[in-house]
Amino acid sequence: MTFPAEGKVGEIAAALACNRDVVLTAPPGSGKTTCIPPALIGCDWLRGGRIVMLEPRRLAARNCAAFIAGRFGETPGGLVGYQIRLERRVSAATRLEIVTEGLLVQRLLADPELNGVGLVVFDEFHERSLSCDLAFAMALETRRALRPDLRLLVMSATLDAEETAARLVDAAVVRAEGRMFPVETVYLGGVSVAAAVVRALKDTDGDVLCFLPGEGEIRRAAESLEGRTGGAAVLPLHGSLPKSEQNLVFTPSTRRKVILSTSIAETSVTIEGVTAVVDCGLMRVPRFSPSTGMSGLVTLPLTQDRAEQRRGRAGRVRPGVCYRLWTEGEQRSRPKKMTPEILDADLCQTVLASAAWGAPGREGLPWLTPPPAASWEQATGLLKMLGALDGGGRLTPKGERMAKLPMHPRLANMIVESGGGAACELAAVLEEGVARRGETDIRAVLDQVRENPSKPASRRVLSLAERFSRAAPAAAKPLGESASLALAYPDRVAKNRGNGTFRMVNGRGAFLPDDDPLAKARYIVCCELDDRPGDAKVFLGCPVEETEIIELFGSRLVEDVRYEWDRREDCVRCTARRMLGAMAVSERALSPDERDGVETARCLLEGVRVKGADNLPCWSRESLRLRDRINFLSRTLADGRPWPRIDAASLLPAMEGFVAGMTRWRDLERLDIAAVMDLLLAQAGHDRRELDSLAPPRIEVPSGRTAAIRYDGDEPTAEVRLQECFGMTDTPKVAGGRIPVVMTLLSPAQRPIQITKDLAGFWKGAYQLVRKDMHGRYPKHYWPEDPLTASPRQARKRA
Repeated sequence: MTFPAEGKVGEIAAALACNRDVVLTAPPGSGKTTCIPPALIGCDWLRGGRIVMLEPRRLAARNCAAFIAGRFGETPGGLVGYQIRLERRVSAATRLEIVTEGLLVQRLLADPELNGVGLVVFDEFHERSLSCDLAFAMALETRRALRPDLRLLVMSATLDAEETAARLVDAAVVRAEGRMFPVETVYLGGVSVAAAVVRALKDTDGDVLCFLPGEGEIRRAAESLEGRTGGAAVLPLHGSLPKSEQNLVFTPSTRRKVILSTSIAETSVTIEGVTAVVDCGLMRVPRFSPSTGMSGLVTLPLTQDRAEQRRGRAGRVRPGVCYRLWTEGEQRSRPKKMTPEILDADLCQTVLASAAWGAPGREGLPWLTPPPAASWEQATGLLKMLGALDGGGRLTPKGERMAKLPMHPRLANMIVESGGGAACELAAVLEEGVARRGETDIRAVLDQVRENPSKPASRRVLSLAERFSRAAPAAAKPLGESASLALAYPDRVAKNRGNGTFRMVNGRGAFLPDDDPLAKARYIVCCELDDRPGDAKVFLGCPVEETEIIELFGSRLVEDVRYEWDRREDCVRCTARRMLGAMAVSERALSPDERDGVETARCLLEGVRVKGADNLPCWSRESLRLRDRINFLSRTLADGRPWPRIDAASLLPAMEGFVAGMTRWRDLERLDIAAVMDLLLAQAGHDRRELDSLAPPRIEVPSGRTAAIRYDGDEPTAEVRLQECFGMTDTPKVAGGRIPVVMTLLSPAQRPIQITKDLAGFWKGAYQLVRKDMHGRYPKHYWPEDPLTASPRQARKRA
């Protein structure tokens, strides 16, 4: 069988022979992956060196190696080999080695010159994974600075070839035609996955490949297809399956197959027999949030380029059909291309590798797409917290040890600090993402692995843990499970706030369901969380003791003295807390001798602001009248030297020197509020004597008594018995004679009978009507005809 890409071997080999890099674009099914690299093995310019080809997925790497080796009549490990995590089929005879991207990064860090390698092939480059971008930047720098004879070949079905070529060294662009058979596209918006699969089985006679975003959706689809496939075998396909179960998908069978796959089946080796694709139109991709420092998988609508990749799977062996579970209009509105992962991913491992490479800054490597500054800074901050980078962002000795471990720096820190044993097993559980089925305590997950070592998932975890253990440096003091996890997630150690909610060291909240046993722990380490707004949900964690936290992070504990107004108790709380980031490890009340008087006063006044200055318990009738008199002059005498306004805005700053030693609301009963107002008067250039002159508290009436003037309304007012005012011709005035006092004249029973601010007019006019009425009601009292010449009368004293 020949493939279209084979016709381009000569052109590619000629460009490489001239020490040029090559960018090859070829549609799915053209044979670029399985034909081009093996055809270059015998080229003279290789000088016996190896070709290393990167594949984005372990399944693709293994199956590509098996397919290409089979064309040479061999099995992997001879002329063609592969290396993926936990599996290596390479020998001294190997000339074409297929590896996953992360392994090339580790190889470049260990051997920047890539001795013995003549060509690096980046397959399926359009996927632009983070590891691929990092490996590409490092290999490009090796090509430019260390190994000018090292060639690079970039291959993809959907790629901006000119943009990529511009970043390489004198790159040639080669385009190959495809060999895909016609594929009919059927849009089935609103149809369920199971219904679409049943239709595909009915309308076609080959195998059906169904794309779903994740393992959970695969499991539910398999359950819904039970008894509906007409005898066709339902086979899952995802990265967590053991190799034996993955191989069932590729093994020829007389029985039809329904393959329920994640995006793992989008690229590379053809699955023979597939003539129909059912595409749910969703993809699950990692996303990182610099604002929260957390990343997670999110489900998004499939992009147009990846939809075409999936569609092409139906036409690899003969004409086929692609059933899309969305509408044609929705297809046109979807993004054309995938966003490079570097723009949305956790960059912690990338920053560490870049520093280990000798390029600690964000601009230190020739990135195809520069990483975002915010994500880079977030990762740098975490690596400094872990002790991998120094203050200048350079690698520390501890960081050098961490960079040699093929895992996330969090887990590398845990193993470097804790040694082997439990730390390696925990790291393997977290790296493999072992299915938990609702279990949130990672210790229980690890117990299940240990108790069932023969299960495929357990075997993967234990094999990976053994590999980590071989690479782990010896620790001075091996730590337990909870302490080890705290070293991996120092920013996610969290303290219980009650009701299953927690406060993490990084300041974020987290929560667990009330019935989860971890919800009752005083402290936990949050290993896996989501990135929802507000408190994050904890999916995997472990309880940790306060003594362990202090032992591990004691040098980072900072005493934080706080003065806070307690609204419930109406008092100032003066506390000293030992803080680990935003999490309080312990708290105690400050003794009176330890308190800062200024801060205590400031906080007490905050309580006054909250409760309102008008509600102060120190207000008396006299002090309220003093306040009203000052405010009256503030309103009426705006010219010249202004009078202060007595309100919360002026009182709170002035009160600061009068509340020494007070911490409770009830203590403010002792506050001399009159003295506070005297201070405000003095600050405005006034005093009480001037106040008494302009806004006197009382007026004297002809009877010899005095009546209080009230200033709490719009106008000053006074109440006095009418008979005490006989002979009073002029209305009293205040504010330097500008404002008349509104006089409320009372009957002998102290009831208002006249309100006036013109006494002279009242005596001349309305008094006679009032006299007639009052004489009838109170005949024993004195009601003269001429009030201006009559003698005033004081109130009768009761016998």
